[in-house]
Amino acid sequence: MTLIPVEYHGVHTVGPEQFSCVLLRWAEQNRILPIWLSPISAADIDVRDSGYTPRRPGSQDIMSDLITRMTSGVSGVNIISHFEGVFIASIVFNDGEEVDARPSDAIKLARALEVDLKVEEDVLQQASFFVSDDVLEEYFDLRFGADARESGEAELSASGDAQADADFEEMMRSLGMSEADFFDEDSPGGPDTGGDNDTGVTKDDNGEK
Repeated sequence: MTLIPVEYHGVHTVGPEQFSCVLLRWAEQNRILPIWLSPISAADIDVRDSGYTPRRPGSQDIMSDLITRMTSGVSGVNIISHFEGVFIASIVFNDGEEVDARPSDAIKLARALEVDLKVEEDVLQQASFFVSDDVLEEYFDLRFGADARESGEAELSASGDAQADADFEEMMRSLGMSEADFFDEDSPGGPDTGGDNDTGVTKDDNGEK
């Protein structure tokens, strides 16, 4: 298993239905991995990102406190598997023990413990996709890499990379969306997050609809 560190770039809402996801970035390949979240999980992560500290400890506070007090510590928080929109995460302890986790809980814990989040390379190859710098800036207020192309430069595709565009389109189809659904606020549709499901688009943590 090859685990690759990914960059965390916050909670974002997508499309007219305002579906929520965390964006993770595979920096070496400039590819984005969306992890779809339930509204509750998205709100919890987002409010903590803004600097809010609850008056009483939440589940992630209790979990991180118990890990600090009662275990040898955490050596890794990883997303290790992906199948039909369902992501599986794991928490690895310093003594080698490993426990299963939902991606939303894994992301919360990684941020609480200030541990790098890593994703299995095969998962990144299957589920991440290329988005051009201009699209990332316009829709997510994110900017990476070189400056935008000079005005008048010839373009072969929306991103300048026909294969990347094909990968992106395939990713959108796997989420039950078209590219227009993802970016056009006037277009209907979006991923079916299955209510409180935050591990996949159409299925819950156990792969059941």
